[in-house]
Amino acid sequence: MKTSYVNLDLVRSLAVLSVVAAHWWQECVDFHICQWNAATDMFLRNLSFTGVMFFFVHTCLVLMLSMHRAPAAHRGRNFLIRRAFRIYPLCWAAILLALATGLTDHREQNLHSIGWRGVSANFLLMQNIAKGFPNIIGPLWSLCYEVQMYLLLPLFFILLKKFPKRSAVFAAWSAAALLSIVRLPHPLPHTFFAALFPPMFIAGMVAYKLLEKQSDEKRLARFPAWIWPFLVIVLFLLKNWAIGKHSYESSAGACINSCICLLLAVLIPQFAELRQAWIVRPAQQLAKYSYGVYLLHIPALMFVLRYLPRLSLPLKLIVFLALTAVLAVVSFHAIENPLIELGKRLTRPRHASALLPAFASLPSLAASSMTSLAAADSARIERIQDAHGLNHYSRI
Repeated sequence: MKTSYVNLDLVRSLAVLSVVAAHWWQECVDFHICQWNAATDMFLRNLSFTGVMFFFVHTCLVLMLSMHRAPAAHRGRNFLIRRAFRIYPLCWAAILLALATGLTDHREQNLHSIGWRGVSANFLLMQNIAKGFPNIIGPLWSLCYEVQMYLLLPLFFILLKKFPKRSAVFAAWSAAALLSIVRLPHPLPHTFFAALFPPMFIAGMVAYKLLEKQSDEKRLARFPAWIWPFLVIVLFLLKNWAIGKHSYESSAGACINSCICLLLAVLIPQFAELRQAWIVRPAQQLAKYSYGVYLLHIPALMFVLRYLPRLSLPLKLIVFLALTAVLAVVSFHAIENPLIELGKRLTRPRHASALLPAFASLPSLAASSMTSLAAADSARIERIQDAHGLNHYSRI
C-alpha cells in the first residue's frame, strides 16, 4: 500500500507548531510581556485545537497502517506494548522534570498540592477519568485521549477487516460525529467531553480505508504535491473561520471539527508525495522530534520567561526555540528512541532468533551461505520499505 508519509510529516509538523505558538502567546500574556487581544487569543486557541485534531487524524491513520503491515500473530498485544513504550517513557520524564524544577504552566501546583493520587493519574495518563486531578503540564491533556484510542484501535482494525466496504467506516464516522453533536448539555458539560474526539480518530480510519482501496490507476491521477502545503494551511484557516466564536465543546463546534477532520482524511490519499527538499527535510526532522517538542516546550518556555526576564522579546523567542530543540533532540536519543527500540525487540517474533544456535553448528561454508542469504533478504526488505516510505515511520 503506497502512502504519503512525507505529506503526513508536514501535517504533524504544522500541528505541533500550532500548539507551541498558542502556548507562547498565552504565557507571554500571563507574564505581561504581550498585551492581551481578544481576536489574537481566539485565533491562536482555535489554531492550537485544530493542530490537536489534525494530529489525531494523522496518528490514527499511521497506526492503522502500522497494524496493516504487522504480522497477524499477536497483532493487538504487540501493538499495545509498542505504544506503551512509545508514549509513556518521555511523558514520565517530562512530568518528573516539571515536578523537580517547577517549570510547569500550572504555577500553583507542586508535588504536595497535587498529591500522590494526582501524580499517579498523570503518570498513567488517566486525568480525564480520575476527575479532580489537573495536568502537571498542559500538553498532557490530549495524551489521555490518545492512550484510550490505542486501547480501541486493535478492535477497530479487526472490525474494518470484517466489514471491508468503505461504507462501513463512513457509517462509523457518521455515528461518532452524531454522538459528538448531541452530547448532554449543561449542567453536565464534561460528562460526554470524550465524545468530541472519536470522529477525529475515525477520520484517520477513513483515510486508511481510502488508501487501502486505492487502485494503481487512481494513484496516477493524484493531485500534484505542491498544492498539499497550501491545502493544509487553508484547512487550518477554514476551520478557524468556520468555528468563529463557537466553543469546540458546543454542538456547532463539534460538527465543524468533525467535518474538517473528515475533509482532511478524504484529501490525504489524493495527493502525490512532496519531493521539494526545502520542505521535506525540515518537516521530517520536526516530525521526528515532535513528541519531545510537544511535551518539553512548556519547561523551556517557563525557564525563559521566569529566569531570563531582561532579554528582549525577540531574544526570548530565539532562546525558547533553541532550548526546546535541544531538549527534544536530547530526549529523543536518550529516552524516546531507545525505549521505542526496546518495545520493538520485546514484540519481535522469536522463531527467527531460535534458529541461530542451530546455524552455529553448521560447517563454515554453509553458515557463510546462510549469512549471505539473510543479508540479501534483509536488503530486499529494506528496499521494499524504502520504496513505500515505511522505514521513516518504523518507530511509530
